[in-house]
Amino acid sequence: MTPDYQRPQQDIPNAYRNPLPDPSPEIPRPLSQWWKSFGSAEMNALVEEALTNNHDIKAATQRIAQAEAQAGSAASAMLPNVSLSASRDVDGPNGGQGTILAPNVNPTHRLSQVGFSASYEFDLWGKIRASEDSALATTLANVHDREALAITMVSDLVTTYIQYLESLDREKVAFQNIANMKTMQEAVRERVRLGESSQLELAQQRNILAQGEATIPPIVLQRERSFDKIAALLGRAPGSLTLTGKSLSELTLPEVGPGLPSDLLLRRPDIKKAEANLIAANANIGVARAKMMPSFSLTGSRGWASQLFDNLTSPGSIYFTLVGSVVTTIFDNGKTEADIAYSRAKYTELVEAYQQTVLNSLRDVEDALASVRLEGELEVAQQEVTRASLDAYQLSSEAFRLGMVDYLNVLETQRTRFQAEDTMVQSRFGRLEAVVALYKALGGGMERQEDEARPAAGQDTGQTPPAPPGDTTEPVPAAPAG
Repeated sequence: MTPDYQRPQQDIPNAYRNPLPDPSPEIPRPLSQWWKSFGSAEMNALVEEALTNNHDIKAATQRIAQAEAQAGSAASAMLPNVSLSASRDVDGPNGGQGTILAPNVNPTHRLSQVGFSASYEFDLWGKIRASEDSALATTLANVHDREALAITMVSDLVTTYIQYLESLDREKVAFQNIANMKTMQEAVRERVRLGESSQLELAQQRNILAQGEATIPPIVLQRERSFDKIAALLGRAPGSLTLTGKSLSELTLPEVGPGLPSDLLLRRPDIKKAEANLIAANANIGVARAKMMPSFSLTGSRGWASQLFDNLTSPGSIYFTLVGSVVTTIFDNGKTEADIAYSRAKYTELVEAYQQTVLNSLRDVEDALASVRLEGELEVAQQEVTRASLDAYQLSSEAFRLGMVDYLNVLETQRTRFQAEDTMVQSRFGRLEAVVALYKALGGGMERQEDEARPAAGQDTGQTPPAPPGDTTEPVPAAPAG
């Protein structure tokens, strides 16, 4: 009754449209613990704590437990249901309501009963098996959902931590420039005292100094928001968190080999979740179709019954019943056919959802690859802009002190230098953020290919090769691997 499941066909390119520049064949696929490639011990500790304590992941783990329980409930119908019962009934008058009893006749009827009963439905059409398959596939979908949640949470945490360090660097750059502006203000004030500059130039310097000081509160606000978000992802109150990271320069820029587009079908948990939902919907078609066929069941009971306790265990008190039944639907006004049509339409809907999920994953990787390449080019260009603006500021400042240029040249180079240094910090953050987005788009990565993990024929390593993240052949783990 259940159609044979086949993975929907999807056109997947042989290579990405936005390859990284000069990819090296030695670059491995990203590890499942990809955050360690940034070289920050504090970041590693934060991620491990979040994977253990994050409440969203804990809730997703409980959803897996719920789905497992439902799968166990569905599987229980594969075996007979056996129950034990005991009862003591007293009713009157003896003979039923309205009976008038003669004198000296016992007015009540008593019955003591102890027995076993069992019932079993023969799964001739695979309805029960299909229900179990659907429940198991739903459990698997919940496992992949937790994996996807873990990848998103880790990516969010790493990005937020990098943003926190970016705020510290931007704040440092702002304070350094404010110090330089104050030094220049004193120089302009001295020139005004000597009659070599005007009050207008001094007012312009005060204005640019005030503008520089006005950039501090938004940067501090971003830092505080990043700090509070990190605490929430860790499952902590912000007051209990302390961070020791000081700068983006503490992080290493990882190199990533994206692999082949077809690898996404095995890496991305959202794709695996969509396929698990598709398998469950396919099994539900079998459940709906089996309802059109007759159901066969067998019910039996055996026990002891007597009006007197003393006779309850005597051989004459033994009773048994055995009933076989066949039930089939003759007319239900099209309900069963409507259920089948619904199951088929649901399956077709999930086919489209699966294919769109694959396309979205390809788009995510392409966007991330383009961002890694272009953000890298932007950072290199911005470094040159910063060097040039610093040289221009130093030359114009010295020339202004010597009276060789007017103040407008100094004013413009001050603005340019401050903007260039601030933008350079932001470009470094953008490049690191793009790498995080690429790891996320690749589904968190794989430890290594299955054939690489398996020892060669006749070779015994004495160790069990690690399974890739998302492998559900083992019992559900206590914490996601990321």
